[in-house]
Amino acid sequence: MLEAFSVTSTRKAFLPLIERVENESYHFMVTKHGKPVAVIVSYEEYSRMVETLQLIEDRGLVREIQEGAVEAEHDDTIALLDSDNGIE
Repeated sequence: MLEAFSVTSTRKAFLPLIERVENESYHFMVTKHGKPVAVIVSYEEYSRMVETLQLIEDRGLVREIQEGAVEAEHDDTIALLDSDNGIE
């Protein structure tokens, strides 16, 4: 669950909160009149979320992952060869 801060309290403590986001992988929600209006996360975490959403939106990739899961479930997999030795 996200810790919530009002806009007013966020404004007063912005720099320390941003330092926590940057250094501790901390994230928090900002509320205005008691309603959520924003979530503050590190840029690194935001980038990972965007990348994940892009992967999820790639229907071809999702289909391949689902097919791979079905193959693994039925043990219908192909052993990879050790490229250096030609052994399994």
